[in-house]
Amino acid sequence: MESSEELRETIVVMQRQIDRLRTEAAHAEKLTGALEALLYRDEVDPFSGVFKALESIFGFSHAIVLVEQDTEGDDLECVASQPADLVNSKWRAGRFFQKVLNGRAAVTFTNENVEEWSSAKLERISSSQPALYLPMRVRDRRGLMMLLRPEGDAGFDRDHVVLARKFALLASHAFAARDANQSVAESQRLLTLTDRLQESQKALAHRANHDQLTELPNRTCMQELVEAAIQNQRDGGMIALAFIDLDNFKQVNDLYSHAVGDALLKSVADRLRANIRKCDHVGRISGDEFLILFDIFDDVEDLHAIARRIEEQMKRSFNVEGIEVISSASMGIALYPEHGTDYDALRRNADIAMYRAKTAAKGSTAYFDDVMGTVAAARLELEQQLRLAVRDRQFRCVFQPKIDIRAMRITGFEALARWIDRDGTVRNPSEFIDIAGELGLLNDIAAIVLEDAIQSFPSLDKVFGSETRVSINVSARQASSPTFMSGFAARIAASNRSSRIILEVTEDAIVAAGPFQSLVLPQLRQMGTKVSIDDFGTGYSSLSALADITADEIKVDRSFIMSIQDRPRSQSILKTIESLGNTLGMSIVAEGVETEDELNYLLSQTSIQTVQGYLFSKPLFVDEIYKLKDIFSDICWKVA
Repeated sequence: MESSEELRETIVVMQRQIDRLRTEAAHAEKLTGALEALLYRDEVDPFSGVFKALESIFGFSHAIVLVEQDTEGDDLECVASQPADLVNSKWRAGRFFQKVLNGRAAVTFTNENVEEWSSAKLERISSSQPALYLPMRVRDRRGLMMLLRPEGDAGFDRDHVVLARKFALLASHAFAARDANQSVAESQRLLTLTDRLQESQKALAHRANHDQLTELPNRTCMQELVEAAIQNQRDGGMIALAFIDLDNFKQVNDLYSHAVGDALLKSVADRLRANIRKCDHVGRISGDEFLILFDIFDDVEDLHAIARRIEEQMKRSFNVEGIEVISSASMGIALYPEHGTDYDALRRNADIAMYRAKTAAKGSTAYFDDVMGTVAAARLELEQQLRLAVRDRQFRCVFQPKIDIRAMRITGFEALARWIDRDGTVRNPSEFIDIAGELGLLNDIAAIVLEDAIQSFPSLDKVFGSETRVSINVSARQASSPTFMSGFAARIAASNRSSRIILEVTEDAIVAAGPFQSLVLPQLRQMGTKVSIDDFGTGYSSLSALADITADEIKVDRSFIMSIQDRPRSQSILKTIESLGNTLGMSIVAEGVETEDELNYLLSQTSIQTVQGYLFSKPLFVDEIYKLKDIFSDICWKVA
């Protein structure tokens, strides 16, 4: 999964599907019970069995079956009821009843405005009772079933209607069985229907509890298995839950196809099944994530041995669709009751341990401990704070000047994001950018930062003039998203300062073949917005790829500038980058200049004109920008 937000959305969709299947399975089970009551009870009137099955499910006080009379007319006759004292009562078939007789189900909270009730002479039931009306057939005649709840009770809902339609079919069979005196043919017909319903019930129950791709228990079923294991846990015995995540599974899908990815998941499921004990359970809970319930073991060393075996087996290559796929799986394990006393706690802590394993070494196993719990709690709190920060727009720009070291003047700024939390603490991007990316919040933060930078132009103009440019960063993922970049560019264009903004994109993003070069760059060019390659030299681009770049600026990464006066290799690399920039018509910016020796080398040994770094100024908020005049004057005096 590309982010935790996508994972949550996938889980919600899967849970809805599981809930729907479980509802269908429950309906099948209830229908089967009603049929069995119809077939095997000894009552003279088999319909009473259906009434009893209905009563336990729908909670009605009265059930009434009305059928068209043989004689011509608009009257309906009650041929069955619960209680039975309404049998033979007469009802007029007005417009409402005619709609039901023609196949329409209906629900009412009160029947006071239904004309059929006003014509009926009834003492034992009231028109104020909520009702459910269902069409049915009684032999060759049309009929309807009416279920009534006591006055003041809640009415029937959509689920009741869906299930009651199925019961209406059983009611029709009940009348046929009564009138045929349980003939062999009708009984066999009902038995066949029962068998089919039982088969359907089993199939639906299986689908509701198993993953369709691997046939493993799904998330809901695994939760039930874990909860049952906890309930049955004996004194001294231990239970463990393992959370397994395939390493680099997305690359398998991207490189080979989703069909190969699905086949790999099936092979993983088979291998996991083959390496657990008969008493254990393995399930697939989503995507490339699996759970294993170890139930029960007496010695933790037994668990360690099984986990090591699984870890080693998952490192063996898979032969999938004639392709040898080399993969691995990171596994985290939580123990009951030490690491949790319910399913949610065990799964959460096993997940935390899995991420620790993946961070330490892909394909390894980690066991949950208290330190992980503390870190996870801090991470969860940070996620919540970050979401609130985006909601409350707690992000602002700081500006670091870009200096023309030949003319000793400020020519522009790089706008950098800062998070100002509720207690006023200023947080650097290193504290939140990675997490914001995982949570899918980077686009929102980028929009807030851009808006703050645009609003800062009047203050910058007042101090440094209207020719000052501002650089704004976008991530590689954002740069490769035409949807995001289109909206971002539209905001820049709406500011009427698009020609004064420079968009900074990392080297890997700008040289990669993709939509940035073909779709985004032309739009930026038309607006007059320039493009800068940030952190140049840290990517893996070839000279042939760089030759196709249409950027305006190269920013040399700090790693090449640090102590450059003492590092001949860095000096050679810098000269090459400088020559490349001059050849391609791109200006050069040296990032991270922090010492006078570094500055003096750039002045005396290169033709680089623009630098940026703490020697001149740390990033400042716009209301502190006036300080730069004094800071800059002091640096100029020292250099001179």
